[in-house]
Amino acid sequence: RTIKETEYDVLEGVECLNYYAGVANSLGGHVYNLPGGRGANLAYALREPLGVTLGIGAWNYPLQSVLWKSAPALAFGNAMIFKPSEYTPSTALWIAHCYHEAGIPDGVFQVVLGGREVGAELVLSPEAAKVSFTGSLESGRNVYEMASKGMKKVTLELGGKSPLIIFDDANIDNAVSGAMMANWYSSGQVCSNGTRVFVHTSIMDQFVDGLVERTKKLRIGDPMDPNTDIGPMAHILQRDKVLAYIDIGVKEGATLLYGGTQVDGLGEEFRDGYFLLPTIFTECSDDMTIVNEEVFGMVMTILSFSTEEEVISRANNTEFGLAAGVFTKDIQRGHKVVQKLKAGATWINNYNLAPMQLPWGGHKHSGVGSENGLSAIEAWTQWKSVYLEMGDLYCPYQ
Repeated sequence: RTIKETEYDVLEGVECLNYYAGVANSLGGHVYNLPGGRGANLAYALREPLGVTLGIGAWNYPLQSVLWKSAPALAFGNAMIFKPSEYTPSTALWIAHCYHEAGIPDGVFQVVLGGREVGAELVLSPEAAKVSFTGSLESGRNVYEMASKGMKKVTLELGGKSPLIIFDDANIDNAVSGAMMANWYSSGQVCSNGTRVFVHTSIMDQFVDGLVERTKKLRIGDPMDPNTDIGPMAHILQRDKVLAYIDIGVKEGATLLYGGTQVDGLGEEFRDGYFLLPTIFTECSDDMTIVNEEVFGMVMTILSFSTEEEVISRANNTEFGLAAGVFTKDIQRGHKVVQKLKAGATWINNYNLAPMQLPWGGHKHSGVGSENGLSAIEAWTQWKSVYLEMGDLYCPYQ
């Protein structure tokens, strides 16, 4: 990822910490006066922390991952053991140092490094009362199964194959911007990316021409250069996976309109880097592999549609349900369509923004439960009810 992108992660991290510091101060319960034999009895419900919780983060957004999990967990009184991805361990270690400097007691936030075997041991540990996992669908299923053996509370944020619908009345420039944000950001390594781009037939040529023209202008290179738009893939396995999907797309008959190859000519310093050109496929159909499976790279598939009813049905025809976007000048249509889309996070005339006030979680196979916003209260606390008898106990037995 480029430095231009990751600077926003820092600002978002500050927002996350500030938000939950405020929410924690307002966390309360409920009090009830109940009728009793000699007067009103008292009952109340209160929130309690879960205890020791476990966070397992993803490699694509290491700072966001550790803060989205640890900030609400700690703010609501829990301890956390966090296992970052083995590809990006240093960010979590740095956050642990920051927490220590801020005065969080030793042991309340701990980082454990390792691969899948370490993650499995932590999930199975009887000490962990809650597991929060971000990663692939396959890994999420394994985590869910292991956590169920201990009846643990679980939230999962998994993969996606999200639709981005562009109606005929959309602002074309904004729609192109949205499609680029939904596919090129973080070199395409974003779970919520809108990689199935449905474009109304009447504006297809205009949209595609604008998309290709602007994509060609993207600056690919040194991720530490603030002028760079696109950096390398995270690691060689991900690069090779994306290239394999591009090959499948060509073999299955999609038109490779732009990109789809490694980038040359970046100089000796980046000769061995994992740089790819953004990939645009047109003439796609709903049954193609690149349309159905999560690629996790810059592979945009463009599909045409004619009617609102048709595109909603096709957009929902997936096992995933993490995100979706709609571009239209008709706000009534926008509201109506997103309500019919089976996705946890949706946008109208924008894409891939995640303000801290809103819950984040997927539908269907894209996840279990939600975090962020006030939904984090449910994710990181549990209820306890208390009944207080104010009079003598009535007993029907002699």
